[in-house]
Amino acid sequence: MKVSALPPIEIGDATGFVRLHRRDLDLVQPVVASHGVHGSRSVLIVEVSASGVRGWGECGAPDDPAYTGETADAAAAFLADIAPSVFTGRSSVTSPAIRSLVTSIDVDAASRHPMAVAALEMAVLDAQLRTADAAFESLFATTPKRAAAAGATLGNMPADSTDAVAVIDSVVANAIEAVSTGYSRLKLKIGPGLHTTEIVRALRAAVTDDVQLLGDANGSYTSVDIDHVASLGELGLDIVEQPFAAHDTASHQALVAAGTIRVALDEGVRSAADALDALANHECTDVTLKPARFGYLACIEVLDKLADHGAGAWIGGMFDTGVARWANVRLAAHPAVTLASDIGSSARYWARDLTEPIVANAGLVTVPGLRRPGLSGVPLDA
Repeated sequence: MKVSALPPIEIGDATGFVRLHRRDLDLVQPVVASHGVHGSRSVLIVEVSASGVRGWGECGAPDDPAYTGETADAAAAFLADIAPSVFTGRSSVTSPAIRSLVTSIDVDAASRHPMAVAALEMAVLDAQLRTADAAFESLFATTPKRAAAAGATLGNMPADSTDAVAVIDSVVANAIEAVSTGYSRLKLKIGPGLHTTEIVRALRAAVTDDVQLLGDANGSYTSVDIDHVASLGELGLDIVEQPFAAHDTASHQALVAAGTIRVALDEGVRSAADALDALANHECTDVTLKPARFGYLACIEVLDKLADHGAGAWIGGMFDTGVARWANVRLAAHPAVTLASDIGSSARYWARDLTEPIVANAGLVTVPGLRRPGLSGVPLDA
C-alpha cells in the first residue's frame, strides 16, 4: 500500500487537535557518552485526536543540546507555538503533508527542530493507519519479517573513575549478561578518555566472534585519530558509529578506505536522503536510520532502495520509551534491515515503560499482532 492511499484524518477543533505530554523517566543504568552521562529522560509525547481516533508520536530530543542541538524543552515549545497555525482553517491532514505545512510557516523548522517535526508526523501517521484499520507494515514494498533482531546497549561507567579495572570489569560483566540472554550485537560508547582500547580488547576476549561489537563515538575523534580508530577494528570492534564530526567528510572517507572496520554515520546524517549520499560518497559502509530524526516515511523510502547499494542497515534509537520503541520494532521488520537494531527489552532501560513492555527473546523481538492497525505503542495511562 502507498501512504497516499491512506485517507486523511479529520482535524475538527484545531486548538485541541494536538496535545503535548511530558513524562520523566529514570534509566535503569546510567550510560556514558563522549558528551556526558545520561541517567534520566524527560520524554515529550505528541498526541493527535480526530474522529474518535488517537495517534501517538514520541520526540527523541534529549534533555541537553549536546547531541544535535535540539532539546525536549525546545521541541515542546516549538510544537506548542506552531501547531495552531499549522492546523487552523484546515478540515483534514495527512502525514506526508506535515513537513511542508510546518515549513510553510517556519522555513527552517525541519533543520532546527527535526525531531519535533518527526514526532508530529509520527502521531498523524499513527492516527491515519488506525483510522484506515491498516498496519504500518502494509506500507513496505516487500513482505515484513516476523521478528526483528535486537541489540543491547552497554551502560559504561563514568570515564573519570579512579579504578580503570573496575570500569572495564563492569562493562564486560554487562556484556556477558546480555549475551547470555541472547543478544548478538553489543553497543558501547567509545571516545577519548573512555578506556576504549582496553574495553574493546577485553570485550572481544570475553565474547565469541559471532557477537558483533559496535562502538558509538558521537563524533568525538578528530583526523589525528584515524589510525587509532582503524586499529580498533583490528582489536575486534566490528562497526564504529559517527567516529568524527558531522562535517569531517575526509576523515570518514579515509577510515572507510583503511578497510579495517565498518563505518556508520549518525549525527552526520541530517535526513534519510543524506544516508544514501553518504554511501555513494564512501563516507560509510552501513546505514543507521533514526526515525526520531528522519521520520518513518523517509526511513521506509530509504530501506526500499537499499538493495541497490549492498549496504547493511539498522534502526537506531534515542533511549526510546515504548511509544517509539514499538514503532521501531515494526520498522526493523523491514527486510532491508540486516543488522540488529536498537530495540532491546524495555527492562534494560526503564524500570517501568510508558507502554506494554518490549521483551527480546534470544535476541529477537516478535511483535504480538505485528499486522495490527497503527504504528506506535500506546501509553498505558492513555
